[in-house]
Amino acid sequence: MPTPTVDALSDPVIGVDPQGILRYGNERAMEVLGWDTNILGTSVLDLIHPDDMNIVVSSMSTVLDKSFGQLLRIRARHSRGMWVHLELRGSVQTVDGDDLIVLVARDTTDRHQLDFDQGDVDVLRSVMDNMHGMVALMTEDGRVRSINGAVTRLLGHDPELIRNQPFVKFLHEDDREEILDIVQALAPASTVNFDARLRDANGTHHVCEFTVNNLLDDPIVGNYIVSAQIATSLADARNLADFLAEHDNRTGLLNRDGFMRAARDLMADGGGLGLMIIDIVQFRSINELYGEPVGDAVLTAVAQRIGQISWPDLLTARFGGDEFVMAVRSSTEASIAMLRERVRRDVARSIAVDEHEVNFAIRTATSFEAQPQGLDSLLVRASNELMSIKRNADPESGGISFDAINQRRAQLDQLRAALNNGEIQPFYQPIVDVDGNVRAVEALVRWVHPVRGVLGVGEILPLAQMAGLAESVDERVLEMALAFAARLEAAGHGTVEVHVNVDPKVIASPAFGPSFLERCQTAGTNPSQMVVEITETDLLAPGATSLSNMDKLRRAGTHVSIDDFGTGYSSLAHLLELPVDGVKIDRRFVAGIDIDPAATNLTTAILGLSDSLKLTCVAEGVEQPYQRDRLAERGCSLFQGWLFAPATHGDEVLQMLPRISPTIDDDARAPSP
Repeated sequence: MPTPTVDALSDPVIGVDPQGILRYGNERAMEVLGWDTNILGTSVLDLIHPDDMNIVVSSMSTVLDKSFGQLLRIRARHSRGMWVHLELRGSVQTVDGDDLIVLVARDTTDRHQLDFDQGDVDVLRSVMDNMHGMVALMTEDGRVRSINGAVTRLLGHDPELIRNQPFVKFLHEDDREEILDIVQALAPASTVNFDARLRDANGTHHVCEFTVNNLLDDPIVGNYIVSAQIATSLADARNLADFLAEHDNRTGLLNRDGFMRAARDLMADGGGLGLMIIDIVQFRSINELYGEPVGDAVLTAVAQRIGQISWPDLLTARFGGDEFVMAVRSSTEASIAMLRERVRRDVARSIAVDEHEVNFAIRTATSFEAQPQGLDSLLVRASNELMSIKRNADPESGGISFDAINQRRAQLDQLRAALNNGEIQPFYQPIVDVDGNVRAVEALVRWVHPVRGVLGVGEILPLAQMAGLAESVDERVLEMALAFAARLEAAGHGTVEVHVNVDPKVIASPAFGPSFLERCQTAGTNPSQMVVEITETDLLAPGATSLSNMDKLRRAGTHVSIDDFGTGYSSLAHLLELPVDGVKIDRRFVAGIDIDPAATNLTTAILGLSDSLKLTCVAEGVEQPYQRDRLAERGCSLFQGWLFAPATHGDEVLQMLPRISPTIDDDARAPSP
């Protein structure tokens, strides 16, 4: 391409192939931009200011559709890193058989600076091109006169190709007639706002908020000014509002208004119509017995199961509370009867909530008309049938008996009262060495019931979870265990550690580590006297927060131990990855010593690995002397179980110290609580 004439031009001349690769630059171009020949062969897009990229890409992609390019104002990178302002115009020329985009440029850097200083009109043009909102001038006959840079940046339209095109051409075809009427009715010097869908260069439509000013009578402007911004989030919000107007926000099923509209449409199509009302038996009692979170879970399960039923011409809705309604178009009553059996089979199944199985039952009532005259009469008939079922205690209304509900409700009330009056407290089971010296105690929750005696965790935990009091129970045990540790130290037994069990959800809380140490300080407890036990299954995939809390505790001297080790189906090598100080061998493996080869082998492996990793290892559930002896032979040095002592009140533990002797009697053979 280079010729002596082109090389001698006083303006920069640049040659770019259709792929945007720089193929030529005359001497003036090299001088203005500080380039050398090494720049050839690179992409011209690497040299363009980011804010000008869209207009350059758009112009290059459409250059073949134009006889001669429009004047562009862009910024190109100088070799010294500054930006050079150029005005350039291009056209496609064939050079040596290849198409080449030839750009003749003019350096306007100095003029641009002068214009900026003097407030020239080019400054306003630059502001318009770089503003975020889209702006266009539209002539009186509805054609695009010009657009600002935002239209190209956001929608990809080439300003040269969009010029003189009908504005409505870029609107969604369903919006054109309405918008045209709005603009034509706009009085001079007036403004109108509306929403419409605007097409981008790829054919995709975007919901936009428009403002149109009629300045046709303005002697300078003489056009409509159209400004717009993409409002996809607004459209999403409006779509959501439209959805919620006819749908239940908790379950996603139709609400009453949506159901009535859809059912009338279904009825208008002709044929018979059947309705069914579904009611959850004693739903209020479920809420009172298990708590509202469980009630919400039951509602969600019923809604999901109803929504998953595949049936021709079926509508499903929630009218509120625990009342669900279905409508089906059918020529015979048999169809609604079959649907009723399907609902009974698929919906009334138990659900698992927080590892507990929750059972519930449903009632159903139906109505049918071969030639329905209205929905209200069908709903009234189904509602009357449902009321009759409730009064007559239909067998399908079985479930939790009122006596059971009242009994459980009384137990929940008693548990709440027990927390308030101090009946919920920890008992402490000693952890001893082979000689019977007490090395530690474990805090185990007990309910000192005024009538039923001392109740264990099996009686307390299910009730606490139903009442939403599990966290309060754990807090009470921890608070009293910390105080007992301080008592031990004051009595001269500061080396006796106190083990406490911590729920995995609690240790995963960012505040747990600092809170635990603050509570130690408040109770006057040495953190190094405490051992936090976490069940192994909760540590198979500990989160970053849990690991961080474990590290915080260990740095403060508190030990971390894995409880029930061997039950989590993890490899023994899992110990290498966790910041822990000890493990507890689960009582099931202790019971299998010399009886179950697998339990014996696993116990031996745990003891061996614990010794090699310098971890403390406690065998729990030791009830017989031979179990202690076999464990000791395999290297176990700490034991916990009824062979030595059951869990007992803190005052009695203090009387046992420093050493207790193993005893064997009928009570000692009872399983550890």
